[in-house]
Amino acid sequence: MKMSVIYLLIALLVPCLAKADTSSIGTIKTTKGDVTVVRNAARTPAHVGDRLYPEDILQTGTNSSTGIVFEDNTVLSLGPDTEIIISDYVFAPEKGLFSMIIQMVKGTASYLSGIIGQQSPETVEFHTPDATIGIRGTQFLVKVGI
Repeated sequence: MKMSVIYLLIALLVPCLAKADTSSIGTIKTTKGDVTVVRNAARTPAHVGDRLYPEDILQTGTNSSTGIVFEDNTVLSLGPDTEIIISDYVFAPEKGLFSMIIQMVKGTASYLSGIIGQQSPETVEFHTPDATIGIRGTQFLVKVGI
């Protein structure tokens, strides 16, 4: 009976430990105005120094902006009334694994590639409602209407 309880506890705790191990993928470096991070359906105001994680949604309000630096030194700046979803981000150069997939729902953004975009540009995708931007250079600007 005791062993069954122990196995049950282990089975319940292992998934929780795996989720707790999720590494951050970047940091908010600047904010102006109303900037929000949506994580696991919870909305929280963004502050300088906040860490970002895969599947985070970032939203800026009217007259608002934010600047993000990812772990590979990619810089992403978001203008007013912007919403993006960080769909995927993998930066494991020691294993040769790279991926950055951003979904842009609306607004304006400026992208300056870091190591992922320089070493593995085919693994960077920036999706908009009308097209996907494949990274072949080091920077671009994009505006998505609603």
